[in-house]
Amino acid sequence: MSKVSIIIALIILFLIILLKIYQNKKNKDCYKKELYHQAKKFNLFLYCLSLLIFIICLIINTHNTESNSSLNIILKSLAIAFITMPLSINTLYLTSFKDEEKYSHIKTIVTDQYNSNLIKKFNRAGINVIILTTKKLKTKIKVISESEVDKKLLKKNIIINTSNKDLLNDLNKNLTYYEFTDLTNAYDKIYQARGLADNYIRTIKYNITTYLPLLLCYIIFNIAGFPTYSNLLLILILKVFTIIINETVYKTMPFDSDIATRKPKPTSIFIGSQEIFITIIESFCIAFTLSIPYMFTLAQGVSLNFANTIYLISFTYINLFMTYSLYSEHNILYNIFKSLKNIKIDLYLLLSIAITIGINYFTYFTTRNIGLKNYCSSVLVSIVPILIFELTKFARFTTTRKKEK
Repeated sequence: MSKVSIIIALIILFLIILLKIYQNKKNKDCYKKELYHQAKKFNLFLYCLSLLIFIICLIINTHNTESNSSLNIILKSLAIAFITMPLSINTLYLTSFKDEEKYSHIKTIVTDQYNSNLIKKFNRAGINVIILTTKKLKTKIKVISESEVDKKLLKKNIIINTSNKDLLNDLNKNLTYYEFTDLTNAYDKIYQARGLADNYIRTIKYNITTYLPLLLCYIIFNIAGFPTYSNLLLILILKVFTIIINETVYKTMPFDSDIATRKPKPTSIFIGSQEIFITIIESFCIAFTLSIPYMFTLAQGVSLNFANTIYLISFTYINLFMTYSLYSEHNILYNIFKSLKNIKIDLYLLLSIAITIGINYFTYFTTRNIGLKNYCSSVLVSIVPILIFELTKFARFTTTRKKEK
């Protein structure tokens, strides 16, 4: 890296740190419970992983005869370590939630109001309703007295003949919502909270499928004995890019159609085991999709610039197509047409096209013009791992989702 590149990289890193400090201070009063603490643990794990990767890369690069200076060794090692550093997501919880986490895990509604339609909606969402009233209601819901209150009965729809609104104040506050003013407001809050939590996890998954394949490719290239290109400035630019996409695209995505019919997510689960497994498998598919053309072209005697250009163009379009795939639980073609009205997705598309065209003509990051034919081939290659992910979506449509989801 040149001195100018190092200075620009340091400026970008400084600006990212300033942004994170600002977001921390601005959102310091947001509600912080189980999901927040799990997010902190996940970020801490990634920081520790980055440190470990930095040490390992230092050892590897020290034995690399091409690395002829200590500064080169450090910069190359930092570039790989920054791949897993959670600069894109370490304040994502703070910017995604205010107090919505209070409502995303609700399992029971306690109210003095009766609304049969809303009760059905709550039940479809896996939430039971307890009504505290002395009124005689025309309903099949069981009515009990205060003396008959039992924990088992409180897990179902029940009417308790009482005017004491404080009767059930000892229920688990993290799983219970008390509403004695507007039952519709309670439903809307829970729906909104579930949607925001879902988009938050969707954003985390997007970041995993962005950065894990890069790390896997680095490992694959080293094991296979192929040259690896690592540039700290390029990684930091990618971090800025994903921060922008996180904040502008993923946080404002439309909620999944089944938000109102899912069972409440347990508070102990950050990302469901099924979702983690699928995300990791998808990351491996992306890594192989990126590495095979890269290694094949180099094995054919083509220049590193040519292979690197195909690699970066494919990577950019994989990220774009992954966003279309994650847009909703529908198939990707449906999502592409549905998202045409979403100006943020459209701008993301135009930006991705502009970046890939720039990669062809701006040769600073060891790239070159590969021509229209190879450009189109790179785009087609980038669709392959997304189609695999689409198959998993189809499989989940034809089977019952696990409770963790």
